Amino acid sequence: MKQHQLLALVAVADHGGINAAARALHLTQPAITKAIKDLETGLGIRLLSRHTRGVNLTPEGETLLKRARLIVREMQRAQEDVGAMKGERGGRLSIGVTPLAGLTILPRAFSLFRAAWPEVELNFIEYTSDQLYDKLQQGALDFAVAATTGQEPAGSLASEPLCSLRTSLAVHRDSPLARCTQLRELHDAEWIHTDITDRFPAFLAALFGQHGLKPPRRVTRCTSQALFHSLAMQNDVVFFWSLFAIGMPLLRERFTPLPVAQDLPRLNMSLLVREDGLLTRAAEDFVRCIRDVAQEEWAAVD
Repeated sequence: MKQHQLLALVAVADHGGINAAARALHLTQPAITKAIKDLETGLGIRLLSRHTRGVNLTPEGETLLKRARLIVREMQRAQEDVGAMKGERGGRLSIGVTPLAGLTILPRAFSLFRAAWPEVELNFIEYTSDQLYDKLQQGALDFAVAATTGQEPAGSLASEPLCSLRTSLAVHRDSPLARCTQLRELHDAEWIHTDITDRFPAFLAALFGQHGLKPPRRVTRCTSQALFHSLAMQNDVVFFWSLFAIGMPLLRERFTPLPVAQDLPRLNMSLLVREDGLLTRAAEDFVRCIRDVAQEEWAAVD
């Protein structure tokens, strides 16, 4: 297996076809076709199934693709490290985030990093915590900063705690629900959350169960942050947020925490990396900026 062959496989998978892969890699279509054919011949298996509408990866191709992504990105990272040894300050970082990370540690860390590495291409990509775990294991992200309620990452991921934030149930300030003081008063309310898993409904079931109550009947999932904010602003809905977020100047004019369920779990901000992955020099410096900001500005936040 050669690097250009694996690069061609990844490009075909990412761009949906040989012609699109050729355009993305600035190569000719025959060059991509030959790279894939040579890879198939060397391995003795078919990687692509060809049809009139294009190509699909075979099951064998999908299996190899997982390894190929890691290999291609690690080779790129190795080249970036060599460039750094020569005094170059370029490269590329892909950093996974959850929404709260963008409100807390990352803005200041970005400023510190950018002052030292002005030429690095940065990509901040927002995912849920479960999506971040998958992307890190695939090698698609250099590292991630995520807020979780305590679940440990699976597989070969390491989690380093950065700070911990108190949480609350909340509604918009003009909602009749803002006058609620007991959890049972919220049973018939509409609840919204952004989790793509069933973790939040399970959390509600456990929370209400602790108070001898049945879980709410109306629980709406909304993975769009923009729509979530609009729903929270324009409807009588209950949601789960950090007290820090609710207390931000713009948001505290719109939302209010509810004085119920004082035993809510905290949101833990963590740095996530692959245990078997090597960070580039630029990534190490960004991680150092994150740790410095967490220690100086967020360690005492409650």
